[in-house]
Order: sequence, then C-alpha cells, then structure tokens
Amino acid sequence: MKTMKLRFKSILALSMLSVMMITWMLAFGAPASASVKSVGELVFSPLSGKYEKDALVVKGVFVNISNAKVNKVEKLKLTVQDGGGNELATREWDNDAFLTGLSLEPGQSKLWDVTFPGAVQGADLKSLDVTYQMTCATEKWAGRGEGVHIFIDNRKLNPEVAPFIKDGSMLVPLRSTLEALGAKVEWNPETQTVQATKGSEVMTFKIGQKSSTINGQTIQFGVPAQIVDGSSFIPLRDASEALGCALFVGMHTAKSMTIVIVDKQ
Repeated sequence: MKTMKLRFKSILALSMLSVMMITWMLAFGAPASASVKSVGELVFSPLSGKYEKDALVVKGVFVNISNAKVNKVEKLKLTVQDGGGNELATREWDNDAFLTGLSLEPGQSKLWDVTFPGAVQGADLKSLDVTYQMTCATEKWAGRGEGVHIFIDNRKLNPEVAPFIKDGSMLVPLRSTLEALGAKVEWNPETQTVQATKGSEVMTFKIGQKSSTINGQTIQFGVPAQIVDGSSFIPLRDASEALGCALFVGMHTAKSMTIVIVDKQ
C-alpha cells in the first residue's frame, strides 16, 4: 500500500538506450499547457471541465506510467481550483466500486468523468488546478525490458523503425504514429507536404520545416519532420498535442521509459 500526492495543471509529459536520464528529460519536458510531476504508481489528470446545472463535471484519466501494476484505488480526494487558485469543489471517495475495480498495467489508462455537485459556478474552465491524495494497492511488475514503450489509448505502438532523439525532441515514424493517433494521412511527394486529418482537426506541415498549421493557424514544432535513411519521422509530443492528445512520461531508468498518450476527446 502506498499513499501519494500530486499537484499539476491542465487545460488539461530505442536506438538511444545509452542516453542518460537527463536526455529523456529534455526530450519530454512538461508540455506548455500543463506541468506534470509524477509521484508513485498512478497519475490522475483532468482533460477538460464543464458545468451541468449546479455541478462541475471534470473529464479525467488515470494513467499508469510506472513499472508496477495498480490493482485498485482504495481512497481518493480531489480538490479542483481555477487558474487563479480559487477553490471550485472538493470530493472524497472511500472504497468506491469504480475505484476498487480499477486495475491498470504499466502503460494503461482509464477515462473517468467526475461530478462535483454544488461546485462554484462561472469559473474559467480552460485552466484547472487539481490537488489529489490517493491510496492504492499495487503489485510488482516484471517489466517490459529496456527501451521506450509507447501506448496510445491503451494500444502499444510498435514502430517499424526505431525512434531517436534530436535537439531535445523524440522523433517517431511519421505515418504509423499519426494513424495510431487517429489521423488520416495524405502525402504529396512533389511538395513533400503532409496533411493529417482527425475529426475537425487538420494539420498540415512540410518535411524539413518547423512551421505547421492547425486549421489554418500556424504553430511551431520543436524540430521539423524529416526523412532519415528513407523513413519519415515527426516529433512525438508536437504531433500528439496538435491532434488534441495529452502525453505522460514515466522514466524508470536511463534505459527504460513509458510514454502514454490519451485522446482528450
């Protein structure tokens, strides 16, 4: 049994096995829209919030970025604040049926819509602060060995060529990663331009350039998408967040890490 406490913000985180831990940290620093400091086996992160009558409903996700299996959550206390630090709501659970039935192996995630009756109304929900206290039961996990283990909505990504780090960003195979994120990929070989469409989101970028557009608005990748030894690569965090996903990172050793990507929609 372990108790952990975490504070974070959210609008709501293979060929390089010899790279030291600091390189992983550079490659996966906290996203611009959130700061995530993981403690213990399990993370809970809000993805969005909305008001329904006199209640606040927070769409959140449990994410296991550890090397241990989580068997259940026995106790949980959530306190929600707006971006200015004003408390909006708090709620506690003790041996709740959903939480005690929560079992997550490393890399797995589980969405959870949380209702807070009587919450303060009228707050700006674009930025939420959440403080939580959690008690969970875990068991040892044999692990998946060294390397970078990437999960997208509970599906393990098995890239056809190894990801690599460049200028502080991890680059992953372009087409297979974008398709795993739920996007339809169109490639123009004459202009070397890629268009990735996911629902109403349309991302367009050119190989070798940092500039990209999302629904016509310009954003900047940390490093450009690029072709290496005949394979196309894209920066993982930039692509994930541009397509409406949250990214979580658990660094276990200098040679082992778990990355979990969750669709905010």
